[in-house]
Amino acid sequence: MGRLMIVRGVRDLGVNRGATGSHAILCDDGKTYVVKFAGQAKAAVNEFVGQALAEAAGLPVPIASLVEVSADLVVGSSDMKYRGIAPGLHQGSEIVHDSFDLEVWRERSCHGGTELVNAGVLPGTICHDNWILTSDRDRADNHLVQYVDGGGMYLMVDFTHGFTGPYWTADSLEQASYLRALVPAHPLIADAVTGPASFQPTLEKIEALTDSQIEAVVRAIPRSWGLTDEEGGCLVDFLELRRGLLRSVLTENKSSFPNWAD
Repeated sequence: MGRLMIVRGVRDLGVNRGATGSHAILCDDGKTYVVKFAGQAKAAVNEFVGQALAEAAGLPVPIASLVEVSADLVVGSSDMKYRGIAPGLHQGSEIVHDSFDLEVWRERSCHGGTELVNAGVLPGTICHDNWILTSDRDRADNHLVQYVDGGGMYLMVDFTHGFTGPYWTADSLEQASYLRALVPAHPLIADAVTGPASFQPTLEKIEALTDSQIEAVVRAIPRSWGLTDEEGGCLVDFLELRRGLLRSVLTENKSSFPNWAD
């Protein structure tokens, strides 16, 4: 959970697919990022925290950077100008080339075309999603498989709908803290769970995170994104509380995993 790199946007490539109106932006490091904008919704906050914690839990994610969006880029985009996007830092996730979503991977794997070289991480994504309460991970396009040397490398993407969604408040987050029902999982991910041992590597990493490490992630959220001190404190409390509940939540819901064997 080191300091994020800051890159400068040099060309807006337009609106990316998805409900949050992210843009694909070419940056001065020569890479293109999916950029979630800071604003009234907490899409950028959720992406920032969700990705940092996934990386800390040992889960594979695209490279994240803070993307500096200039006033000229905003003025040159009818969409950004209409939405009142403020120049400054926003949350970027590097676009993964030669990748396809989980449904395409399933079709290819059924024909013997693609094996996941890191399939062991799949149950860990369920740990992470139930820690931060990601509400839409059952969608195939929230999972990527990158083609690598005749196989596939799984990557976890899109944390916008963590923390119950991008419009959470301190009150709604506090109310959700004690939720013990599982959040939705894609069937292919749920099938990868064969028992408590499937979760163990990721659970150990999550449980080993200290309060100070969690607090440092929240403190690193750019102040310009408008997260209040109350909301930041509630976010820390939420993560620390659910970290302690996570193991029991997963085992209490073992009937959700068709291949579970004690």
